Parts: sequence; structure tokens; C-alpha cells
Amino acid sequence: MEDSLKEKTAKGVKWGFIDNLGGTGILAIVNLVLARLLSPQEFGIIGMTSIFITLSTSLVDSGFTGALTRKKKVSEKDLNTVFYFNLLTSVCLYLLLYFTAPLISGFFGQPILVPVIRILGLSLIVTALSIVQKVLLVRKIDFRTQAVVSVIAAVLGGAAGIWTATAGYGVWSLVVMQLVRLSLTTVLLWFFSGWMPSFMFSTDSFREMFSFGGRLLLTAIISTLWSEIYSFIIGKVYAPSVLGQYSRADKFRNMVTSNVSIVMQRVTYPVLSSIRDEKERQGRAYRKIIRTTVLISFTAVLGLAAVSEAFVLTLVGDQWIPAIGYLRILCLSGLFMPLMICSANIINANGRSDTTLYLEIMKTLLAAIPVLAGIFYSIEALLWCTVAVSAVSYLVYAVQVSKSVDYPVMSQLKDILPYFLVSAFMAAAVFCLSFLPLPQWAVLGIQLAAGAGLTVLSYETVYRNDEYEDVKSALLKLLKLKK
Repeated sequence: MEDSLKEKTAKGVKWGFIDNLGGTGILAIVNLVLARLLSPQEFGIIGMTSIFITLSTSLVDSGFTGALTRKKKVSEKDLNTVFYFNLLTSVCLYLLLYFTAPLISGFFGQPILVPVIRILGLSLIVTALSIVQKVLLVRKIDFRTQAVVSVIAAVLGGAAGIWTATAGYGVWSLVVMQLVRLSLTTVLLWFFSGWMPSFMFSTDSFREMFSFGGRLLLTAIISTLWSEIYSFIIGKVYAPSVLGQYSRADKFRNMVTSNVSIVMQRVTYPVLSSIRDEKERQGRAYRKIIRTTVLISFTAVLGLAAVSEAFVLTLVGDQWIPAIGYLRILCLSGLFMPLMICSANIINANGRSDTTLYLEIMKTLLAAIPVLAGIFYSIEALLWCTVAVSAVSYLVYAVQVSKSVDYPVMSQLKDILPYFLVSAFMAAAVFCLSFLPLPQWAVLGIQLAAGAGLTVLSYETVYRNDEYEDVKSALLKLLKLKK
């Protein structure tokens, strides 16, 4: 049974990364193309809408995704109740955004925000239509189908975005890309999931799931405020072009941190939930998850910080030079994001969504420090304060994990430290190569090759471990196209 769970998790992680490297990777490439076609100001306009769209998306879900995923058995009443609640909520929120768009536009002093918000807000309804279908695939740990859906939607959505950008539609190309991608995702999820809604709604089912999901909703709202408040403040205090530079750096950082976090969360949450009554087994599984997460995320995040100059200049050009400094600092705060998400994962899997809510409240209150630094000093001050706040927040999360499973804080830090040292050594060596008197594209190629070589050499000769062997085995099988 242990081997079956390990195999199921490994397969889910593999397809989860294929999903992200395929779907999200394609979108990343599309965004790089768009960054050369559009200006930082146009990306800044979209950045001003992010807090409203992201917050509304959390409200549409209302925590029911987590509640449905965690529930051992779900009925048709459960599925239909969630479907119609999500749909009704999305319509109400869209209407709210539609009528408040002029107020938002006036706050930022950008008239273009009115039509942008009113059109982009339609994504809420489109997303609501596919939430249940996606949960059903997650419950099966069927990330292969989700990977197929993501890749198809990303390719066609990206093509639509690039075509409209080359046609001179500016900021609207970003809106078109988002709507086309989400619409295709919804259509494909309906097709592959095989589930169709029927006319039923259960108040008992709603109350049962909302008692757990409601706390997840509040947690998601507070988490969104914490992650988006910086864009909100930068958009208000500074010019749209500055927000565009910050948003670009943040997207580069999230290519690593969010992708790793999302994969581990989506795959491991149903697995950890399924063994929540077996504490010792769950503790072993979580320890392996956290070690695998930091192996991948620390290598990628610190590596990205080391190659940031050549990376930005090669991929998006000189107009994004200010994003280089922002990216280096954001990578440091990004070290803690996957750790906090994994921590919340195990706590929620054990039914303590109230604890994760308190943790998010704590983290959001601490965010006032970077916000004030950004208002009264500079964006750099805001970013460095974010690093400090993220480190403190993670330690608090680690304490709560130690109460949820038998995994003391010192044991967690001891497990993490070797991976950090290996990654830091690699990043320092790679950064020194940035001074080579060569074209930036050549420097980037040398840095990436050196970083990969040093990482493999370190884990092969200095710190061999099971997690590295598992990742290496999975990569070799993938490259050899073995089943």
C-alpha cells in the first residue's frame, strides 16, 4: 500500500510538472514575446487589475475546491451544489466589477481600466463553469488529462495574444490571451471530465462543505491581499511603467516558485488527506514532500537570482533593465513561498483550516511593514522588507506543522539546510560568471550549463539523498520517454 501511494504520488508529481512546464511554460514563452511587443506601461495596466480579479476568483471558489478534494466520498448533490453556487457567485461578482470599474479607474487615474476590467471580468464566469470538473480530475490524481488541457489552451490562447499584439491592439492582447485560454480550458475540462450538472441543490451539502471551505475562503482572500497588495501600492504610488517592471520581475520569479508550489499542492493535498488517519505514515510522506520541494525550488530560485541579468536582457531586452534588481530580491523572498504552501497543505489536510486562516491573518498583518516601506522609501525597501517578513512567517508556519505532525521545527530546518547550502554554492559560482566579457545570450548559456553541472556534481558526490535519486530517475524516464 505504501508503494502504491508512492507510485501514485510520483506519477502525479511527474504529470503535474509536465502540466506546468507545458501549459505555464508555453504561457511564459508567450509573455516573453509579448514583453518585446508591448511596453512596461501596458503590463502595468493589467497589473492594476490583478488584485480585483484574483480576489474575485477566490470568492468564486469559496473554498469548495479544498472541501470537495478533502471529502472521502462526494455525491451528485455535493457536485451540483458547488457548481451552481460558484456560477451564481461569479455572476454577482462580475456585476459588481462592472459597475465599480469607473471607481477603480479613478483611483489609479487610468481611464483605460474601465473597459479592461469589464471585459477581463468575464473570466470569473468562465472559470466558475469548470471548477467542479477540475476537482474531479484532482480527486483521481489525474494530472495527465489536466496537462493536455493546459497545453492546448496555452498554445491557442498564446497565439491569440501574439496575433492581437502584432496587430497593434496593445493592452487588449493581454486581455484576449487570458479570455481565450480560460474559455478553452473550460470547454476541454467539460469534455474530458465527463461530468454534467443536473438540476439539484442541497442546503445540507452546502453547510457541510462550507463549514470547512469557508475558512479556506477567508484564508484565500487574506492570502490574495498579501500577495497582491504590493502591486496595488506600487500602482497607486508610482507610474504604471514601474508597476510593469515589478510585475515582470514577479512573473519571472513565479515561473519557479509558483510552479513548484502549485504542483506540490495539487498533487500532495489529496494524498496527505487520504492518509490523515495514519499520523506516522503521513509524517513520513510530508517529510519526503518538503525535502523534494526544496531540492527543486531552492536550485531553481537561487539559480534564477544568479542569472537574472543575462536572463532578463536576453529574453526581453533593455527596456526591462530595472526588473533585474527587483528580480534578485524577489527570488530571496521566493525561497519561503513553497515552504509555506507545503506547510498549509499538511495543516489543511488534517482539517485545521482555522489554523491556516490565523496564519494568513498573521502574514497579512506583517505585510504592513513592506507596504509602509514602499510608500515612504522605495520599491527596493519594500522588497527587502518582504524577504524579512517571509522568513519570519515561514518559521511561524513551521511551528504549526510541528503541532500537526511529529516533525519538530529543528528537524524541518535540518532537512532544509543541506539543500540550501548546495543551491547557494551553485548560485554564487554561477553569479561570478555574469562578469564574462561576452554577449548576454552567451553568458546565459554558460551560466545555465555551469549551474546544472555544479548541482548534479554536488548531489552525486557530496550530498547523495533519496529525493535527488527520485527526481533524477523521474527525469531520466521522461527524457527516455519510458512509461
